[in-house]
Amino acid sequence: MNEDWLVIIAGILAVIIVIAIAVWKLREAERKSHENTAKLKVYTDLLNAITELNLSGGDPYKMDIAKKNLAMTLNRLNLIGSTGVLKSTNDLLDFLNEHKDKDYDTLRLHNILNTLVIEARRDLNPSHARRVEESQVRYRFFAPPKNRIQAPVEKQG
Repeated sequence: MNEDWLVIIAGILAVIIVIAIAVWKLREAERKSHENTAKLKVYTDLLNAITELNLSGGDPYKMDIAKKNLAMTLNRLNLIGSTGVLKSTNDLLDFLNEHKDKDYDTLRLHNILNTLVIEARRDLNPSHARRVEESQVRYRFFAPPKNRIQAPVEKQG
């Protein structure tokens, strides 16, 4: 009789332990998903801020807004970004500071942005990132010429 109770109690404990482990794993996956959602938002905002910076051209008002947007995004990135993303972002900022108000090497900018995207993909979904890297995909970014010469406007008279 004692052996029967021992088996029943052991069975109940085993079920409770399995349920506890399942709930723990589920919550861990939910937390990871929530973190990845927040990271994806910040990484997307970073790429959008860089695009706004590129599109601002010579317009000082648009440039100021783009710089502010980039600064705010960098503040959030510093809190949640992975090591690889932060290193790539530092390379990008060094590049932008180095070529302030000057023509720059678009290929070098694209290489830095490619590295940034690869690191973000590795952070968000390592297995998928590995498959994409093995296919040797190069990401494309829009970067208009920094110092465009405006065509003169003809007066109609």
